Amino acid sequence: MSGMSDAKPGRLIAWFVSATAVGCGCDLQSKAWAERTLEGLPSQTMSVVEPWLDLTLAYNRGTAFSVIGDLGSARWIFGVLAVVVVALLVGMLLRWGRDRIDALAMGAVAGGAIGNGVDRVFRGAPGGGTGVVDFLQINYPWGGHWPLFNVADALLAVGVAVLLVRGVLARPGVDAPPTTVAT
Repeated sequence: MSGMSDAKPGRLIAWFVSATAVGCGCDLQSKAWAERTLEGLPSQTMSVVEPWLDLTLAYNRGTAFSVIGDLGSARWIFGVLAVVVVALLVGMLLRWGRDRIDALAMGAVAGGAIGNGVDRVFRGAPGGGTGVVDFLQINYPWGGHWPLFNVADALLAVGVAVLLVRGVLARPGVDAPPTTVAT
């Protein structure tokens, strides 16, 4: 399917909703598993593929990469923002969606946004408040590690990357979303 004429909006929405539900479900279930499994371990860490991959339980009370350390009551804004992102993605899909790859990529982004949004608003963290459960830790061979992340973060990154690559590789006039200039 290369054009919108080939992709029926109802089918695109079905792919989108499926990817969103599966992605969000996997994220929330993996976070619940990480809490149950890692909470009682020394330093809340389990080595999976030594020395490359560890599972380390942490609660991020702020934004991605802890740019803002603690959102406090502003966490509700991020919960609402997750809903806004999903609505925008549905609109983009209906307007520019070409095929199921677009629908799946946008669904991955939506699933990640919802998963982290639910955590920010509802998941209790030790010491009070809420926090996003992060538990995946990729270690560098030279020491140190990539910032902790979770399935939602991976969904967001992969979904955005797929959409960016498809946008760059799109043939103008055939596969690219239409562009309009306000006059």
